[in-house]
Amino acid sequence: MTNLPARTRSFSDGEVLLEAGSDHETGFVILSGHVEIRNATGGLIELASQGAVLGAVSLLFGGGQEYRATAKGAVEAISVDRASVSAQLARNPDLVRESAAAILARLDLVPQAERDTVPVDHDGPVATPGGWSEIRLKPASTATRAGLSRRGQEITRMPFGVGRKPLRGEQSPRTEVALMFPDSKPYNLSRSHFVIERGHNALMIRDVGSQLGTVVNGLRIGIEEPLNAVALHIGENEIIAGGSDSPFRFVIEVLP
Repeated sequence: MTNLPARTRSFSDGEVLLEAGSDHETGFVILSGHVEIRNATGGLIELASQGAVLGAVSLLFGGGQEYRATAKGAVEAISVDRASVSAQLARNPDLVRESAAAILARLDLVPQAERDTVPVDHDGPVATPGGWSEIRLKPASTATRAGLSRRGQEITRMPFGVGRKPLRGEQSPRTEVALMFPDSKPYNLSRSHFVIERGHNALMIRDVGSQLGTVVNGLRIGIEEPLNAVALHIGENEIIAGGSDSPFRFVIEVLP
């Protein structure tokens, strides 16, 4: 093992690499062998092997470990310290943005109550996973025709965000917005207003914390409402972004 990197460490059977609840300054990448991962109550989570990263969350954010990592037999691992990780991230801001976007895309950000299909007055059936062939966002007012052709825009990548174009001096939205419209005070559109996304049980539209909410097929959703996400239906779905008299009106057409 003399040709292994200088920061390579060897662990014998039963030796603890990371202890649950401890704030370790060091994490590990397994080179060989197996490491048993157990939660704070002793329940087995997994048996990690070559290539697995141990202690990643603590390295990035600090705080105590959520699990205990114990060598099962002989283990070789490269140690990684928090300072080195921070220095690498500081030198690679694009990597941070890409990684954060990938993580957020995989997070389950919609609570269970918002996943369920909400009855909405509509003629078509709910658009369930695999039940549509095309999704198209169309303009339904003068204000939205300024940024969309009459035929609309096909949505091929989700989540698909819609919002207001920031004015000079305003920060860009924290979430990615695919389509922006200009607006003037008093604003109807928020910089990040709503997104179209794949839910667990259906194609969904979600208000992402806009000030005035979003009306979907006559039902208002938003942070001040009981729900901030509802299912879309096969056929045409009427959308109003902002107050009931908002000029930002759309049709989301879902084709079977």
